[in-house]
Amino acid sequence: MRVKKQSTSLIPLADLKQRRDSHVVEGREIRIKISRADEFKLGRTISIDFEEVSSMKSIVAVDVSTVKIGISRLGEVHAIRGSTVLKERGTVKINRTRPMIVLGSISDSQVSFELEEQLKSIGSIRNSIMLLDGDLNGMMNVSRPLGLSGLLTSACNTLISVSKGFVDPFIRLPEDFDASPFVSEILNGRSPREYLVRLKPGTPLLKIEVYPEVELEEISSLLASLILIDGVDYGYPEALRIAHIYSKILPVEVLTLKCVLQKRFGIEVLREIDNRKMLLGGFWS
Repeated sequence: MRVKKQSTSLIPLADLKQRRDSHVVEGREIRIKISRADEFKLGRTISIDFEEVSSMKSIVAVDVSTVKIGISRLGEVHAIRGSTVLKERGTVKINRTRPMIVLGSISDSQVSFELEEQLKSIGSIRNSIMLLDGDLNGMMNVSRPLGLSGLLTSACNTLISVSKGFVDPFIRLPEDFDASPFVSEILNGRSPREYLVRLKPGTPLLKIEVYPEVELEEISSLLASLILIDGVDYGYPEALRIAHIYSKILPVEVLTLKCVLQKRFGIEVLREIDNRKMLLGGFWS
């Protein structure tokens, strides 16, 4: 099965007039949705069977957020925070660290450190589904010194990363799967562990990656457990949504961090000058 991604381009009016199926607005150029050559291939597609659930009994979700506080004489100033949500036996436990101040740009080492702090709180978890937000390949590379892969295999955990950016409402699916939860193989992805899923009818499509690599039927079983244990009211794992909310650094916390930097370390953090606003005034956006 071939699925085409959609993109927007500016089409000259003269080209539109040559298309019999196009509606032309005289004297103007209009934006239309067109298909491009870039596309991905879907392999086997199966429905998520709720009668075949896995033996996983808990859900763990981890997320890390960053925010730019401002700029100082030492360069940019950022803050980073992580949070962990554990759902087990009908209870929800949340752990989050206090924001960590970083002088300079956020690097993989800072993200790796914060992820390590979160993993310490779940080191004893066994037979669980671990959820991460983002790209699994990048996360595994960053976390290799932390032994993330070893933690997963030794504790019989399965890692599922969810990419929110992969939401495409224009993908056409077979009628059998268009209105039901399903999982489908992505044949030409960056890794053999990429899948297209819909966790609830009528919700957006998501891309997931699974580690370690397992059969499609087992992934369906894992997703059935995820839906039953966690809930996916908006088509997105609830535990991962909560982890994102608790990892966010609020504006009032940004003000507090600025005060801490100035009073304890003598570092004054200023608001970065936005040249677009200065040059364009009210038309900057």
